[in-house]
Amino acid sequence: MVDDIVFEGIDSWNRPTFKSTTSKARYCCTDKLLDHGSTETEVLEQISEKDLVYKGNKFESEPMGTREKIRIVRA
Repeated sequence: MVDDIVFEGIDSWNRPTFKSTTSKARYCCTDKLLDHGSTETEVLEQISEKDLVYKGNKFESEPMGTREKIRIVRA
């Protein structure tokens, strides 16, 4: 099963964070850090599914580093 995710924001470590549309799961990029004011469009120009790892169930969770079957959809 593929989890649809939407951009949620930039966390306190400047990691672009995405949230599942069906659960509390969060995903983030740990290699490409972005400014706190980055828009969804700016983030999606630089980040793809292959950049994201499972982060946990909270916005400020620490990344677990595991890859999941995800698909970015626009909010």
